[in-house]
Amino acid sequence: MTFINGEPFTATKKHTEAPWSGNSANFRCAWCGHRFKIGDTVRWVYTNVGSAETKGIAGNPFICTACDGPRDVILARLRQMAEEFRSDRFWWFQRR
Repeated sequence: MTFINGEPFTATKKHTEAPWSGNSANFRCAWCGHRFKIGDTVRWVYTNVGSAETKGIAGNPFICTACDGPRDVILARLRQMAEEFRSDRFWWFQRR
């Protein structure tokens, strides 16, 4: 399952059955929620590098073809999503 280079890859049966976050049903696009199927093009975005580029982002999400784009755009959108989640709007899900 070599996909950590950040290049798009084709989902295989092995990918679709792997326990992503403990459950194979979690092999989904981080933005639109598309559940990846065998043959879908997927890209893994590595964000856990601790650099200024990825500050505030974590989780190494998968992105579908429809949501994919330049890395800087993807990171900006992920950062915005993370900031929104940490806002009072989602207070119920946060343990403070």
